[in-house]
Amino acid sequence: MIGAGLVYKALFLKLRQALGPVLLVLALAAGIYLYGHHRGRVDEQVAFAAKINQENEEAGNAAEDWRVRYRRCAERGGLFNYETSACDQ
Repeated sequence: MIGAGLVYKALFLKLRQALGPVLLVLALAAGIYLYGHHRGRVDEQVAFAAKINQENEEAGNAAEDWRVRYRRCAERGGLFNYETSACDQ
């Protein structure tokens, strides 16, 4: 019995000494993974916001172009054809 207790204590001590560095490495690996995952999400969000802003700008420019064509047609006394987006004189 006494021998078994000493062997158990010796093994437990070795395990406890080895467990600290293993847990440290696992914690570092998890931290690096989570940081990389977060950076990837941030980069993706920035790219997505830039794409939406570009599409909004293009839509605004298209609406402004249409408004200018419509106004010029009305100023010349023409009839704006909404189907073809042309001015019928």
